[in-house]
Amino acid sequence: MTSMNLVTLILGAVLLAAGAASAVGSDFRPCDSKNYPVTIKDVVIDPEPVVSGDLVTFTIPAYASEELKGGTVVVTVSLYGFKVHTERDDLCGKTECPIKGDFSLSSSQALPVFTPPGQYKLKFQVLDLNGKEQACASVGFAIVWKSSRDATVADMIEEHPSVASA
Repeated sequence: MTSMNLVTLILGAVLLAAGAASAVGSDFRPCDSKNYPVTIKDVVIDPEPVVSGDLVTFTIPAYASEELKGGTVVVTVSLYGFKVHTERDDLCGKTECPIKGDFSLSSSQALPVFTPPGQYKLKFQVLDLNGKEQACASVGFAIVWKSSRDATVADMIEEHPSVASA
């Protein structure tokens, strides 16, 4: 290998590592430039980065400029652009209805130990009782493997006993 190829290889590795490190943080943004009656202020992820096998909590502070008597919360999760999970919940099951002014939605979920690491995107929508979109925002986040000393085969079997008996 020539010294020029070696320099190019090292520079490429450094740039790749820098890109991977910067991709770990979240990037909250509205889905589009529409003026919705509900404004999603942020999506707070705890912990960040998310660790496979651990509990993750998403907290969404928001503001409703108009009264919302009920509706549906739709959460869509994508991994590298492919939808991997969609969840629909009753809005009034997540917060007290009717909603007007400041409010917050929160959802916690224990991820399976075998959740693949990678760059995920969460799309969060609020629909009214007629199914009309009242808010939309997305956030990118990373899921990383639990370190090998923390995650053992025994942990996986304990979490999913049906796999052990198969």
